[in-house]
Amino acid sequence: MLLAQQLHPGLWKEYGRDDLNGAPRQNWSNNCGVFVLMYTLYVVMGGVFAFSESDMAAVRRWWCLLLLTNYPVKSDAERKLLRKRRKEMKTGELEKEAEADYISKQMPPEILRRILLNVVKEDGDVAFFRLCLTCWLFHDVVCDASFRKDAHLAWLDSVVNWSAYSSDYKEMYRVPYKVTSCLCCGDLFKDFPPGYIGDGRKGILRAFYSTKEFEGYCSADCFICDGNHYSPKDNNL
Repeated sequence: MLLAQQLHPGLWKEYGRDDLNGAPRQNWSNNCGVFVLMYTLYVVMGGVFAFSESDMAAVRRWWCLLLLTNYPVKSDAERKLLRKRRKEMKTGELEKEAEADYISKQMPPEILRRILLNVVKEDGDVAFFRLCLTCWLFHDVVCDASFRKDAHLAWLDSVVNWSAYSSDYKEMYRVPYKVTSCLCCGDLFKDFPPGYIGDGRKGILRAFYSTKEFEGYCSADCFICDGNHYSPKDNNL
C-alpha cells in the first residue's frame, strides 16, 4: 500500500485473496510469489481466473521465458558503459554526432565492422539494439544482412567443434538464420533453422532442436493464440 501511494497518491482499496471471486487457492505448495503475480495479471487484464495450484510448474516456466525474452541480462561491461555514458550526457561531455562523424572520417570501414562484430559476439543479440541506437553509422553496419550472417556463424563456431563432425553435418547446421515476420503478432524475429539455438553470446548454447517447434511464429504464446495446440511433451530435442 505504501508503494502504491508513492506511485500514485490518492485513495486506494486493499484487497485480499478472499475478496477476489473465484481466486484459486494455494494449499500445500511453496508458490506464493507466483500466485501473487497471477492474481495481479488477471485483475489488471480483467480476466476470469483460469489457473490452479497444479499449473504452477508450467506458470513458472512461462514467467521465466517472458522475463528472459523481454529483459535480457546485461554484462558487467555493458552496465559500466551505460553508467559512464549517462554521466557524460548529464555533464555535456558526450556528443554522439561528433563521435560518429569522427569515426566515419578516421576509421576504415572494415576495422569498424570487426570491432562491432566483436561487440556482438561478446554481448549477443542485445548488442544489435544498443548499437543501432548509438548512431547512424553503427546502425548501417549492424543492420546489414552479411554482418548478421557473419555474427551468427561466429557464434556457431564458438559453441560447436565442427572438426568432430562430418562435412555433411557441418553443411546442414552451419547455416544463417532468417529475419521473419510472425504470423500472429507481425513482429520481426530471429527465425532459426533446425539445429543450434542461442542468443548470440560467444560460447553459450541454449538448446539443440532437430525440428522447428513453432514454424512461422515468434513464440509459443503467438503459436497458441493463433489457434494451435502446444504441449511441452511435443518437444523434439
